[in-house]
Amino acid sequence: MREALETLVLNPASALTAAVAYGLMLRSGATFGSLLNPWALSLPLWVAGYLAVRMALLGFVDGFVWALAPRLPALPSRVGPKPVFQHKINATDVAYLIVNSTVEYVFALQISHLLWFAPLVVRAPTSLSLLNGPLAFWMLLVVDDMLYAPLHRAMHLQAVYRWVHKHHHRNTFPARGYIDAANEHPVEQIAALCLHWVAVHVVAHTAGGGGAGGVAPLR
Repeated sequence: MREALETLVLNPASALTAAVAYGLMLRSGATFGSLLNPWALSLPLWVAGYLAVRMALLGFVDGFVWALAPRLPALPSRVGPKPVFQHKINATDVAYLIVNSTVEYVFALQISHLLWFAPLVVRAPTSLSLLNGPLAFWMLLVVDDMLYAPLHRAMHLQAVYRWVHKHHHRNTFPARGYIDAANEHPVEQIAALCLHWVAVHVVAHTAGGGGAGGVAPLR
């Protein structure tokens, strides 16, 4: 647990992330409460939503891994006389997973609030078209990957790697589904989710004011 506290608190990447988040909140006039709970849910509903998202992610991601993985051939690096090393989950991993699951849930609340209320998103089914529907959804995936690729490269820079991305590479045999996928430093998680947010705005404006329509044709 000491390692978790040191890497989360006594970490220049964490301090920079907190400073940027605080600055953005001041600029937008947002409160910490509105950041965590944009839908103004009651505490029981907020917790119930968190649990529902967790069950959905674990059921989908882990269920997919458990169903598909045994049917796929093993990678060359996973076979041979030498046993494959698998990092054992420790207190730091658990702390990161708890923080990251909360960050994911807050992001889900924020992105759903954006898609429901933002004027840049087309929500009426009658307004859905090829451009702001299927093509916009494809563009969303492409733009997100285009943004993440340089971020991932930057996280491998020597000055950054030890503070953020090193933890994720401790696991050389990611075979535990969501647990291994989400086992990363929270700064990395926040950075990646921020790029999702940017990608939605880029596609929405590029696709003519309705770029996320393929994601949210709701009303």
